[in-house]
Amino acid sequence: MKSILIVHQGAIGDFILSLPAVEAIHRFYLEAHFTFIAHPAIVEIIQRRPYFKRVFDCSDRCWVSLYSSEGKLAGVVHDLLPHVESTFVFGRPASQVIADNLANHFGNSAHRLDPFPEPDLCLGVDDYQCRQLEKLGIPATPPPDAIIAPAHQDFLEVRDFLSRNLGSGDRLVLLHPGSGGKQKLWTVAGWLSVINKLSAHPNIRFALLQGPADAGIVQHLRSQLAPFSPIPVENWQLGKLAALMSKADLYLGNDSGITHLAAACGTPTIALFGPTDPRVWGPHGPQVSIIRWQPWSLVHEQAESKKISEPPLEAELVCKKAREWLQI
Repeated sequence: MKSILIVHQGAIGDFILSLPAVEAIHRFYLEAHFTFIAHPAIVEIIQRRPYFKRVFDCSDRCWVSLYSSEGKLAGVVHDLLPHVESTFVFGRPASQVIADNLANHFGNSAHRLDPFPEPDLCLGVDDYQCRQLEKLGIPATPPPDAIIAPAHQDFLEVRDFLSRNLGSGDRLVLLHPGSGGKQKLWTVAGWLSVINKLSAHPNIRFALLQGPADAGIVQHLRSQLAPFSPIPVENWQLGKLAALMSKADLYLGNDSGITHLAAACGTPTIALFGPTDPRVWGPHGPQVSIIRWQPWSLVHEQAESKKISEPPLEAELVCKKAREWLQI
């Protein structure tokens, strides 16, 4: 069985944006197994893909020698890595040394894929990466869909969760007001406006998603949402969260890795983008709508002052798009 090595040290959202390129490589090396040096959490969302073999934690110090300018790899690298047919390193120019060292180690090709396009190219990340694969002779345009494949056990746990929290005929709307950067957060006033209007329709149930970096904004919003009894979903592992997303009727979220996950799961997704360019960083999927909000609507300023302002103008557009997805 042939083996492919993928080195990807990006965050979860970055990895999901690279999944189309990974799928293209899989189609080219259809019978190969893939070993990853990456964020260990990716196991939870790709472990059922036919190419998946294992993931090594990219933050482990055993990989430090991959950066050696002398080209000498530590013995542990020799022990851990199998012989591979080819290597793909997703990384900026500084990562070329990793590709060079692995090429010397295995005696075959190691390709570096630049992960992010320059803004003036106006290319999405997936398109940019797949065009680089095309130059290597790997068919990749148009980019394949990202495929999320959590474990069967995750679906069983989600089925039990939903049976305990939803009634017959309930429609589940997932809300993720957090993000890794404060500048990417939509206003509390906007969230409250959308929730108020959607809740006027019968059988709409909200689930409020919270990850490790979201506590501040989620707690602030939750204090305003008591009348709606949102279902708390706190610090779920990615696989279980992906299984929940696949069963949801709608997802609303900021520019974040979790929004990319929802889109890749095929969930009807409304992605709220502020300062970042969705042409480059926007999520892709069969059912994705991207709505931009004005950069002066910074939620962290509201959160710090504990003030709720008038809902921003784009809130009505978000409501309209949500009603279209929900067909209400």
